[in-house]
Amino acid sequence: MEDRPLGVYLHIPFCRRKCNYCAFYSAPAGEAAWEEYTDALCRHISLWGERLGRRAVDTVYFGGGTPSLLWRQLPRVLAELGRCFQLDAGAEISLEANPGTVGREELRALRQAGFNRLSLGVQSAVEGELQALGRLHTAAEAMACVEAAREAGFANLSLDFMLGLPGQSEESLEGMEDFVRRAAPQHLSVYILKVEAGTPFGEMGEALRLPDDDTAADLYESCVARLSALGYGQYEVSNFALPGFACRHNEKYWSLEEYLGIGPAAHSLLGGARFFYPADRAAFVGGGLEQLQREGTPDWEEYAMLRLRTAAGLDTGRAGLPDGLLERARPFEKPGLLHIDGPVIRLTAKGFLVSTPLIAEILYG
Repeated sequence: MEDRPLGVYLHIPFCRRKCNYCAFYSAPAGEAAWEEYTDALCRHISLWGERLGRRAVDTVYFGGGTPSLLWRQLPRVLAELGRCFQLDAGAEISLEANPGTVGREELRALRQAGFNRLSLGVQSAVEGELQALGRLHTAAEAMACVEAAREAGFANLSLDFMLGLPGQSEESLEGMEDFVRRAAPQHLSVYILKVEAGTPFGEMGEALRLPDDDTAADLYESCVARLSALGYGQYEVSNFALPGFACRHNEKYWSLEEYLGIGPAAHSLLGGARFFYPADRAAFVGGGLEQLQREGTPDWEEYAMLRLRTAAGLDTGRAGLPDGLLERARPFEKPGLLHIDGPVIRLTAKGFLVSTPLIAEILYG
């Protein structure tokens, strides 16, 4: 795969305040910490550029945390990436941002620096849900951020929403649908809430009062139908896009293409091996590539699982896949959980809803 362009993920481990559901590696910090981290990030980019011989790169993704907090520092990071790697002229360069952390001036500067895809963490269009999640913005502020992004020249906009929230109902989805219709993004990511240990939500237990499984399933199916009616095709369990606007960077993950992750808790797949930086900002700032830790190699099971989560599906004729996958999948075609087209298995929207147990049945019986 080394002749194919690389995807690069850069982790920004800072936020204004941890949200009630968030288990990602991030924490609040001040401007001095941002500058120190930016210096370290540029240094690690240079180290990787030397090791990989200025490898071609065609997707870049700044995630976090809230990368948009560092809007003054990120152009320097992107410039260093361009110096140390061969950044494709048509590269997809994505930035995660939260409403309320950037306005017209900041977004204009980021767009001029080369960022061409913006992923906004809206999460909900209902004020009560935003407050329960611990978000720092209102729905109106989120829409203002969308408008500012458009004015700054972002023609590729993605919005994140969440399902299965405490007290969520069809009325909530109506609010989301109205927001999407007005914002007209090119891409949407819609994630079902997963309560993680060590988060405020995780500590609440049954007091959180989440929708039951049947209600959560109804919300998911309703969401898929609403987005489909607006022209958004579902191309992965949690991702929807207008034609031509699927996230090229994330598609590398789902196809086991090579990608490089830089930053504490960032993972990579290079040369057939997986490795990661420890979730330790101080170690990242103070150290080099010696801190990387190996975590094995991808196998056919991981590839099959990832492909079955996509609308493109799994081609069972691919080398390295075992026999029997089609036979184990066939009983699920009649109930409408999947389609079989020659050697390819594709889960339906109904199948995506139960993808975890369904994929296990297909892979292992």
